[in-house]
Amino acid sequence: MTRPSKPEGQTFIEEARRKQIIDAALQTIAEQGYTQTSFAEIAKGLGITKGLIAYHFNGKHDLITSAIHTILNRQGAYIKSHVDGKEIASEKLQAYIGSSFEYIEQNRSHFVALVDLWGSFTSAEEKEAFSRAAYDPCRAHLKKILTVGKNQHEFAKLNEQTMATVIQGAIDGVMLQWVFDPEAVDLKDASRELSEMFVKRVKK
Repeated sequence: MTRPSKPEGQTFIEEARRKQIIDAALQTIAEQGYTQTSFAEIAKGLGITKGLIAYHFNGKHDLITSAIHTILNRQGAYIKSHVDGKEIASEKLQAYIGSSFEYIEQNRSHFVALVDLWGSFTSAEEKEAFSRAAYDPCRAHLKKILTVGKNQHEFAKLNEQTMATVIQGAIDGVMLQWVFDPEAVDLKDASRELSEMFVKRVKK
């Protein structure tokens, strides 16, 4: 899966239209599922023609790829904006975990769609590419926070890659449970528990 690039010569209006179509696609997938989602269904929800969607996206695969990266990029930017405002590593880690759950809760339909799309890839290459797109930036961000903590002599010596994997895995594990059964999962409580648990684990 290659990261979609902004079409050459795209105007502000065209960019806004692409965003509108992507958001509508995610909502449709969340409500009807990936297999039932078509250009016709998305167009119907927006009150536009299928041809207009086809003008902006080269088929369903292009639209879905763009939608996935939109979710990941938006969440990444949201988390970064909260983490960058903190100076102390433990506060950065708490901000990372807290803002991850905040964004998930604020954008439920996007993550319902993402979980459905997660299982839509048929080839090993697509699955591997999706995994890299989803997890490489997260692990890199967490590793950076953990390294800052070690350099500030706040965090103990540890394997940053492994710890980053475990932290992100815990966040996504809670997210998956919440997507399938929102009544059974309190995201705010889960966020608080994970923050306390992981900060205690990494501190000296």
